[in-house]
Amino acid sequence: MPDQERASKKLWDSAAWRDAGFFLHYLRPHFNVFIPALIALALTGGLTVYFMRELGDLVGKGLGGAKGPEWMATVQEKCWFLVVIVAGQAFIAFWRILLFAKASERALATLRKDTFGKIIRLPMAILNARRVGELASRLANDVEAMRETLVVTIPMLIRHSVMLSMCMVLVLQISVKLSLFMVGTIPVVIVLIAIFGTRIRKLTRKAQDNLAATQVVVDESLQSIMSVKAFRNEAYEMARYEKNLGEYLRTVIRAAAPRASFIAFIIFAFSVALVLVAWFALRMVERGEIDRDKLTQFTLLSGMIAASFMQFPELVTQLQRALGATERVRELLRDETEPTDASNTPEKRFHGEIEMRGVSFAYPTRPDVPVLRDFDLSAKAGQRIALVGPSGSGKSTSISLLFRFYDPNTGEIRIDGQPVKELNLTTLRRNLALVPQEVLLFGGSIRENIAYGLPGADDDEITAAAKKANAHDFIMKLPEGYDTIVGDRGTQLSGGQRQRIAIARAILADPAILVLDEATSSLDAESERLVQDALDKLMENRTSIIIAHRLSTVRRCDQILVMSGGSILERGTHDELVAKPGGLYSSLAKLQLE
Repeated sequence: MPDQERASKKLWDSAAWRDAGFFLHYLRPHFNVFIPALIALALTGGLTVYFMRELGDLVGKGLGGAKGPEWMATVQEKCWFLVVIVAGQAFIAFWRILLFAKASERALATLRKDTFGKIIRLPMAILNARRVGELASRLANDVEAMRETLVVTIPMLIRHSVMLSMCMVLVLQISVKLSLFMVGTIPVVIVLIAIFGTRIRKLTRKAQDNLAATQVVVDESLQSIMSVKAFRNEAYEMARYEKNLGEYLRTVIRAAAPRASFIAFIIFAFSVALVLVAWFALRMVERGEIDRDKLTQFTLLSGMIAASFMQFPELVTQLQRALGATERVRELLRDETEPTDASNTPEKRFHGEIEMRGVSFAYPTRPDVPVLRDFDLSAKAGQRIALVGPSGSGKSTSISLLFRFYDPNTGEIRIDGQPVKELNLTTLRRNLALVPQEVLLFGGSIRENIAYGLPGADDDEITAAAKKANAHDFIMKLPEGYDTIVGDRGTQLSGGQRQRIAIARAILADPAILVLDEATSSLDAESERLVQDALDKLMENRTSIIIAHRLSTVRRCDQILVMSGGSILERGTHDELVAKPGGLYSSLAKLQLE
């Protein structure tokens, strides 16, 4: 057996069956709809074959025999019978299409939900290693390719398989000798389907990857549209898109060549086969081995067999495209997600004591570049701890470890004396809230964005949180108040307004531990005053960790950790650190505060 044929057989034995099992997994809950659809599909296929058989019988009787009143009555009766068959076929076809749509769309809705649920639960290490556009493409383009397969391709494959099988049975009944002669060409076609299918599958998978790359460019450009326009880089982004689109186009065209060759060969092979069968059949008529009526039926049924076989190359090509998409989605669904919360115990509120001992960490993508080295932090409930230092010193990374976006390579993190690895992840993060420097709001209303801190909060709770965040007044001045749409990422609001919306969200969440990541560094003086006042209210009676470059915001903290290169160089209160001659904090204070 040639290597290519063995590879093809191996592919169909493994990947194709796994993909079939993947489809069945999602269709199984809808078998009460899907199986009747299959039965209806078989019935319509069978009725099509039966119709052609009866039509062949009608034509055969019409061409031969004496004409007269009885002949005309028989013809009319047969015609009415054919109309009844077609009506029944149309009625069943209606239910077949409807049931297939119900089963397929419901199964795909579950698949979309599972895929999005998988993406949203992926660990930060995987999300940071993948690009947003690629993940979006999996959910959009790949699942859509699978939808086309379930709704159109698979039903067509089944229908033509049923018709092919029934036609083969009928032509064998008419003439075994002629049928065997006709069937002799089929094994060659089947082998070619497998060989060409392997090539098409590889290229269609590569095409899906190229299409995902174009989606990445679109998503990144639109997400950073202000930067694109500010730097006048529209042409650059167009060039990036055209490059990826060109690669996709080249791959698709490369896939079109074997597909075109395959279809062209099938057309040629079947045309030659039909000529040979016609020649062989006419010789049988000459010898009296088959009569004219039987030959007419055989011809019509053979035409149906040829038509069904002619459909298979295109259907197999479409199926190969879907299998490539399925493989990508299955890879995504196999990725490891964050730990699930198996326990049904109610969430508890933390006191807010934090201890980080000997924590060291390097990002998975850069394992040889440590970001934190022997990091220690101790905070009692209600204390304010500040992390200061230059960019890249590990301040934000320490917060990521507290949220368990990543786990430390060495060391331990405890909250209220319990290791965070032993805590329910939902309980942990519900007790934490983050107010970042750059607030990216969701594209809905102000009300929805504030309520994101506590889904299900009522209007009174949302309004109270907005008032504490000094946001209520500016919200009420907007034309639609709390129902004002903030635009993509909140671009319809100013930086100070977005910041106060984020603070209102954190107030509504009512966390035990609050994290402020440069929350006022990019604001003007008036906005900073309003935001700082809101933050002071937010920090009351809760443990707060404040990341800051501007030392004016950390003077009143209970403890300040001065970081550089992933290590803590100094720690103490503002007064203690300022008093240290030659210290980093003292030097920064002289530059900023004097």
